[in-house]
Amino acid sequence: MTEERTGDNTMAKNEIKKFILRVDLIKNDQLDISKIAEKMSEHFDRTEKKQINNFSINFTKGASEVTKGDTFDYVLVSEGKSISMTFTETQCAFWLASNQYKDNSLYKETISKVVKVIDSLCGEVKSKRIGLRYINEFKCKTKKYISKIYGKRLSSLVRAMISEEELQSRVIGMEEYNNEGMKMRFQYGIPNKFYPSVITVFDLVLDIDSFIESESSVNEWEGIISKLNHAAYGKFVKEINPNYIEDLK
Repeated sequence: MTEERTGDNTMAKNEIKKFILRVDLIKNDQLDISKIAEKMSEHFDRTEKKQINNFSINFTKGASEVTKGDTFDYVLVSEGKSISMTFTETQCAFWLASNQYKDNSLYKETISKVVKVIDSLCGEVKSKRIGLRYINEFKCKTKKYISKIYGKRLSSLVRAMISEEELQSRVIGMEEYNNEGMKMRFQYGIPNKFYPSVITVFDLVLDIDSFIESESSVNEWEGIISKLNHAAYGKFVKEINPNYIEDLK
C-alpha cells in the first residue's frame, strides 16, 4: 500500500491478502466493454469469457412479458504479474484484483494502458465510482498481542469489544469517513477464520476501502487513484503500531 515504489513507504513483508481496484462506468452509446477487453487482452496471458443470462419482466394492464438479454464478463489473467482484470458488461465496470500486492507498480502501468484504450476506442467515458480496497490480515495468537499490531486507538477499541463473559464468534468494528467527497470505509477487529465457532485465535483484519462516488472523466482516473492510494496508506500508518510497521519494511 504505497504511493511511491521506493522509499520509506515500501513494505517488503506487507500483510495485504487481497487488493481490488474497481471503476464503475456510466453507460453511453460509445462505451463498448467487449472492445476494451479485447484490446487489453494483448497485455495478459489468457482471457476467460463468461456468458451472463439476464431476464427482465415488463408488466402491462393485460399481461406480462419476459425478455432475455445475454451479456458477457471478460476475465483477463496475467500469471507473471499475479493479477486478474475483469471487464463486465452486466455491471458496466472493470476491476483489477491481486493477492500478491507489493506496491502501486502492480496496477499503475495497467491502469495507464486501460485509460489510453478507453480514450481511443470510446471517446468521452466517465466513471461514477472509483475505489481501492486493501484487506490486511495479521497473525495474532493472544489478546495481549493486539496492541503490538494495532496502534493505541484501535487496540483499545478491539480489546474493549472482547467480552470475558460472552462466547463471541466474531468481533468487528466499522467506521466511515467523508473528506470532501473522498470517502473511506474502514473495518477492523477479529474476523475469526473458524467462524461461527467461538474465537480461539485472535488474528486481526484491517480492511481499508478508499473510494470516490462522483462523475470523473477518463483522463482524471489516474490522479484520483493516486489520491485514494495515498489516503489508504495514511490511514494504515495512523492505525498500526509504528514498531510493527518497521518490522514490515
